Amino acid sequence: MSFYTIHPREIADILFQKRAVVIDVREREEYREYHYRGAVNCPYEEIDRWLYRFPKGKTLIVYCEYGSTSLLAARKLSQAGYEVYTVVGGIRAIKPYLEQNGR
Repeated sequence: MSFYTIHPREIADILFQKRAVVIDVREREEYREYHYRGAVNCPYEEIDRWLYRFPKGKTLIVYCEYGSTSLLAARKLSQAGYEVYTVVGGIRAIKPYLEQNGR
């Protein structure tokens, strides 16, 4: 299986069109500091525990701090049968875009 990379501006469209779940794969402390509204925190280090937490037909959008850890998570999730999108640049790319657009 494969996964898709997306720009932060595409998150809202995928959420709406596919009723996706946004997953923040950073550590809990980082998540508490700032996260995409509505994102579920599932730290990458615990991926084996939460890998099958979501229904198989669910679309997942994953992000991390800069984008590299979410690529690893996306690969593993897609191999487990999920449709997965990962945000290029991670939360560092998401945050300025949201602030710029008043979200």
